[in-house]
Amino acid sequence: MRWCLVAYLFMSLSCFAIEVTPMVLTLDPTMTSQPAYSTVRNTLNRDLAFEIEVYEVDFSKKQPQFHYLDEPPIWVFPPTIYLTKNEQQRIQFRWNGNTPKTDKTYQVTLVEQVVSGQTSEVSQLTMLLNVNMIVHVHQQAFEANLVVENINCLEKQCSFDVRNFGDGASRLSEYEIIISSKNKPQLTFDKQQLKALGYDVFFAPSAISHVSIPILKEGHVDLTSPTVILKK
Repeated sequence: MRWCLVAYLFMSLSCFAIEVTPMVLTLDPTMTSQPAYSTVRNTLNRDLAFEIEVYEVDFSKKQPQFHYLDEPPIWVFPPTIYLTKNEQQRIQFRWNGNTPKTDKTYQVTLVEQVVSGQTSEVSQLTMLLNVNMIVHVHQQAFEANLVVENINCLEKQCSFDVRNFGDGASRLSEYEIIISSKNKPQLTFDKQQLKALGYDVFFAPSAISHVSIPILKEGHVDLTSPTVILKK
């Protein structure tokens, strides 16, 4: 079994080499007849060949860890991809394992291979690409059970940890955020408000996630004994 540690799980790839749409997908393991799809397009001036690897994401540590699966429960087709310049390929993802007892997350990695026929000089000068896609496996029956901990609101920023005791995953953008304190007026962020500004946090089952929210309004800095409520 191979392990790797990746610092930025949900950051978009910006390599100006291929386009992937979408990069984050969701599968329901109870509905195996409904696959998910993503499209990969080669925008480089050379041919690209990829093999596909699947990793399960473990959120139980401080940083997410990825372990390679020899026999992944996600079926990916095609298992290898060859793209000429401006060519695109549709990739299909389908659940092919036992129904999990909690929501799961997997990373599907396109690992570039050396193209047969390239000169050794070109091969040595070419930086091979790894392209990552995220697949969330989510069941409608599972729900997140969030508890907010370690609240600290200082210097125009409110930070806190969120522990998920539930079987289901969720995201910060699914909640209204209410920050209150005895000595300050209540501060509220609507659902999707922070996501519209480019900020969101994923809450995996049995994991602790850190949230940091800017406080831009005057009068909300250095809150005394603040409380934070995440309202569905």
